[in-house]
Amino acid sequence: MGQRGEDGGSARSGTIPYTALVQQFNEAPPGKLYMLHGSPAVFRLSLSAAAHVLLQGIPLTLVDGTNRFDLYYLAEFARRFGMRYGGVTPEELLQRIFVSRAFTCYQMEALITNRLPAFVQRSGSPIVVIFGLVDTFYDEQAPLFEVRGSLRRVLVSLDALKRDGISVLLASDNCMPATPDRNGLLPMIAAGMDRVFRVTEAESQVRIEPAQAAGLRPPAVQRKEKGDGKNRSDIHDGHPAGDGKLDKVPARIAQGRPGGV
Repeated sequence: MGQRGEDGGSARSGTIPYTALVQQFNEAPPGKLYMLHGSPAVFRLSLSAAAHVLLQGIPLTLVDGTNRFDLYYLAEFARRFGMRYGGVTPEELLQRIFVSRAFTCYQMEALITNRLPAFVQRSGSPIVVIFGLVDTFYDEQAPLFEVRGSLRRVLVSLDALKRDGISVLLASDNCMPATPDRNGLLPMIAAGMDRVFRVTEAESQVRIEPAQAAGLRPPAVQRKEKGDGKNRSDIHDGHPAGDGKLDKVPARIAQGRPGGV
């Protein structure tokens, strides 16, 4: 059973229809911890879910640990579907999202445990999306015992956000650590979630299926190398919040980018 997503892409859902997953995440009661894991489609699916939230006038906070935030995709989404929500313009939509990038596990921990809780309360942002949480913890320069302790503190903070009525969506792809001693980090994060979904993709068809935390060691052989994913030319990198600050994205955006949106 599949269905074409509202964003007009070719993604098709499997066991869990995409629209039903978005509705389930956004519906009452607030305060959920969800995780999407699998193919790189997780980032586009998460951005699409974020766009639906933003079009409804709900402010949203996005933490990017793998440089996958795509401003142009959100702007194009608003151009195509904004009329359904009272004529929302791309600029109006982008004024509702706050973005921060974390390039190290230490920045990621500090952002989530120290800055994020106060920020979402102050900004009135009831939904947080985190890209590549585990990616920053694959850095071999950080000792494993420190990484595990840091992740435990992150999970405590995420659970506190949930108790405060903040819903969090984690998105991680199939990149694996360079050494096997960190294979357990992703299942460790997944074990702290309310729901975990595996995203697979074949022949432009995307399937979303419930997953168990214990079974989340990805089948891909791609390894997370130093700097991987940080220099992609097709990813917008104009937002400077790389020091853990949370700011609005620029209100004015280009009408397009080389190669189209």
